[in-house]
Amino acid sequence: MRLLKRLQSGGFELVSLSNDDPPRYAILSHTWTEGQEVTYNELVAGTSKDKTGYDKIRFCGDRAAADGFDYFWVDTCCIDKSTSDELSTAINSMFRWYQRASKCYVHLSDVFVPDEISDAEAFPLAWQEAFRRSRWFTRGWTLQELLAPASVEFFCKQGKRLGSRVSLEREIHEITKIPIAALRGQSLSEFSVADRMSWAARRTTTLKEDKVYCLLGIFGVFLSLIYGEGEAYATLRLKEEIQKRQGGRGTGNSRNLSVFSSLPFPRNELFVGRTDELRSLEQHVLVSNTHRRMTIYGLGGCGKSALAIEFAYRVLATHARLVFWVPAISQESFELAYRKIGVRLRIPGITDDNADVKKLVQETLSSEGVDDWLMIVDNADNHEVLLGDTNSNSKSTRLSDYLPRSDRGAVLFTTRSRKMAGVLTPSSVLRLNDMSKEEARQLLTRRTAQQALRDDEAAVDELLETLTCLPLAIVQAAAFINNNDVSVTGYLSLFRDTGTQIELLNEDFADPSRYDELDSTIAKTWHISFDQIRKQDQLAADYLSFMACIGRINMPQSLLPPGASSVQQAKALGTLTGYAFITERLHTVQESDGDRFFDMHRLVHMASVRWLDRHNERATWVDAAVARLEKLVPYGGHENKEVWTAYLSHAVHVAGSYSVVGKAASASLLDRVGRCQSSLGQYSAAKTTHEQVLSAREKVLGLEHPDTLTSMGNVALALSSQGKYAEAEKMHRETLALRKKVSGEEHPGTLTSMYSLAHLLAKQLRYDDSRFLYEQACAAYGTVLGEDHPTTRACHQHYRQLLALQEQNRVSFHSGRPESTEGMRTSRKSRIVRGLAKVGIRTSKLHTE
Repeated sequence: MRLLKRLQSGGFELVSLSNDDPPRYAILSHTWTEGQEVTYNELVAGTSKDKTGYDKIRFCGDRAAADGFDYFWVDTCCIDKSTSDELSTAINSMFRWYQRASKCYVHLSDVFVPDEISDAEAFPLAWQEAFRRSRWFTRGWTLQELLAPASVEFFCKQGKRLGSRVSLEREIHEITKIPIAALRGQSLSEFSVADRMSWAARRTTTLKEDKVYCLLGIFGVFLSLIYGEGEAYATLRLKEEIQKRQGGRGTGNSRNLSVFSSLPFPRNELFVGRTDELRSLEQHVLVSNTHRRMTIYGLGGCGKSALAIEFAYRVLATHARLVFWVPAISQESFELAYRKIGVRLRIPGITDDNADVKKLVQETLSSEGVDDWLMIVDNADNHEVLLGDTNSNSKSTRLSDYLPRSDRGAVLFTTRSRKMAGVLTPSSVLRLNDMSKEEARQLLTRRTAQQALRDDEAAVDELLETLTCLPLAIVQAAAFINNNDVSVTGYLSLFRDTGTQIELLNEDFADPSRYDELDSTIAKTWHISFDQIRKQDQLAADYLSFMACIGRINMPQSLLPPGASSVQQAKALGTLTGYAFITERLHTVQESDGDRFFDMHRLVHMASVRWLDRHNERATWVDAAVARLEKLVPYGGHENKEVWTAYLSHAVHVAGSYSVVGKAASASLLDRVGRCQSSLGQYSAAKTTHEQVLSAREKVLGLEHPDTLTSMGNVALALSSQGKYAEAEKMHRETLALRKKVSGEEHPGTLTSMYSLAHLLAKQLRYDDSRFLYEQACAAYGTVLGEDHPTTRACHQHYRQLLALQEQNRVSFHSGRPESTEGMRTSRKSRIVRGLAKVGIRTSKLHTE
C-alpha cells in the first residue's frame, strides 16, 4: 500500500510500504466532489494544488501530525485508479486498510460551524442538524469507513472536531439504524446477512456495481471487479461468495457435545477492541489441516485472558471447532481441566480410578477421530507447572508432554512471561500491548453507568492517561466508580493522593471473567514490588531507576551501568522480567556483540519517574545516565556504529530532560547525537539535532562562544550533505566571520571553517572561489601546524584533487595546466592577494613561504 508523508517544505510524498507490516497511520473518510479531487498522477506531478480536494489532504496531514502519526492515507491519491489490477486490489483491501488505521478522520464538507465557535463539541446545537443531514451518511463506501476503524473522529468543513464515534454513537445510530453494538466494535460476523444488507439499503454510489463492491469488507469476502455487469449480477456474485464462506460449517457428531460448559467464564458482553489481535489469532491459529501453536503474552492486567475468552467464543460461533480451556495456574488445575475434557468427549475409561487422565485426553485429541479443536492453556506463567517434573511414574514427567498434537487441532497459550512464551512457541508469539486510547475509552464507557462520561471527556482522558490504558486498571476503576457513586473527577482526585493510590489499586471487585483463586485487583503494584526488589536485589533496583531516565523502548543491556559480574547482571534483569516490569525483545541476539534489548511498560516507566521525584533521586540517576551515554556515544565516525546506534534514541530522551540535567549538558549530549546521525547518513535528522544544539548554546553560552560556533559549522555541514548548498554556504561564511573575529585568522577553528567552505564551493564546481580558499588554508596550516602535519597534508591533497577536477572540466587557472606542489608554494602569496576581494578574507597576518 502507499501512504502519504508530509515533508518539511509543506508538501507531501507517497511512500510504498509493506501490506503485511505497515507503520501506524491515520486515514481520511470523505465524500468526493466531481473534478475537485487530487488524483495519484496529479500528486506525483505536484499539480492541482488549487483543487478543493488538496485542502482535505492538508487537513488530514495536519491532524495526523498533531496526533503523532508520520503517515496518512487518502483514497483519491494513494491509489492509481488508472491501473485496473491496482484498483481491484485496493477495493478488496479497503476494509482492512481502514481497519488497520490507528485513526480515521471523517471530513464533513457539508457541515459548517460558525467562526465564533472555537470549541464545536461544546455547542452541538450549532451543527447537529447539518450533521444528521450530511451526505456522508448516504454514500455506500462510507459504511465500511464508519465501522472498520478502531477510532473514528468527525470534523466539520473548517476542520473543527465535532466528536467521535463513541461520543456521537446515539446520533449515528438514529441516522443509520446500525446497532450500537456494531458501532462499538462487535464483530460484524455476529450480525445476520440480512441485517448487514439493510445497513446499506438506502446508500448510493456513483457506479451501480460499487453499491455491491463497497460491501465486500462488511461480509469478509473478495470478488473480482467487473464494471459493466450491473448491480443485479454483482449482488448475485456477492451472495454466492457469502454462501461459499458459510458452507462447510456443518456440525459433526462431536460438535453436539456440551463443549460450551468447558469454558470457565461466560462471554464478556462488554468486550471491546483488540480487532487486530483477534484477526492475527484467526490467521495464525485457525489454519486447516496443520497443527498450530501460539502464545499471547503481556504485562499482568493487559487483558490476555479476556482476549483468549473472546477468541474462544468466536471460534465456537463461527469456525465449528471444539474449544477446551485449561488453566495452568497449578498442576491440580491442569489435571482437573483434562478430566472435564475427557468426560465431555466421553473417552472410554476416563472415570476409572486408575485412569491416566492426561494421557487419555492427549491420545484422543491427537487422533483423527475428533473434530477440529482448539485448546487454550491459560496463565502459563509458572515454568515449574508446565515444564517442571511432575514426579510421575510414567515416562512423561512434564505437563507440557501431555499437550495434544494433531493436524486437526491448535493450542493457544497465555502468559505474562516473555521467556515462557519463547519456550512454548518460540516462532509464534503475539505480544499484547496497551489498549489504544479509543479502545480504552470504549471499555470505560461500557463498564460505567454514568452520563458524566460523555459530559466530562477531559476527565476521562486524564483518567485513561493516569491508568496508561491498562485494561484491568480501567475495569477496577469503573467498578469503584459504580459501586461508590463517585464521579470520574472524584476518582482522579483520590488517585492523585499517594496515600490512597495503593489502596485504590488493591480495591477488590467482583469480576466473573477471572478465577476465584486469583486476586482480581492490581495487587502487585509498582510501589510494593519495588520495595521488595530493593530488598532482594539492589542491582535490579538500580537498573529500574536508571531505566526510568532513558527511553523505555529498546533498552540495550550494554547501556546499563555494569554490575559486579555478568552473573549479577543476568540475575538483576531476571528479577525485573520476573515482575513483568520489563520484557526482553524478540531480537535478543544482535550482530554486534550479543547485546540484549528490553522494553519497559509505560505504566512502570511513569511510576518509576514519579517515585524518583518523590524521593529526590531523579537528578542523581539522570546524571548517571548522562555520564554513561557520554562514555558510550562517540562524536560520530564509523567505528562500532552497530553498537552505539542503539544508544542514540536514549541520548535524545535524556537530553530532553534538560530541566533536570541542565541545558548545557543536554546540548553537549545532543551534539554527539547529531554527529553520529551525520555519520549514519541521517542528514535531515542531523540538521534538526544540530539546530537544537545551536539554539540551546546560543541562549546559554552566547553567539560568539567557541562551542556555539562549532554548532553553526555542524548545521552548515548537515545542510551541505542534504544538497542545500546556498543555505550551507551562508552558514559557513557567517561561522568563518565570527571565528575570525573571536579567535583570529590563524586559529585552528578558523582554519577548519575556511577548509569546510572551500570544500563546499568545490562540490558546487565553483573552482575559482574554492581554489583561493584552499591555497589560503594550506598556507595557514603549514605555518600553524607544520607542513608534515596530517591536516596540512590532507589540505594539499584536496587542493591537488581540485586542480585535477579543474583540468578535467577544462577550466584553467594558470596556463591551462595544474601546478606541482612546489609551484603552488612559490606563487601562493601572490594568488592569495588576488583572491582577497573575491573571498572577502584579509591575509595580512597569513604566513606564506
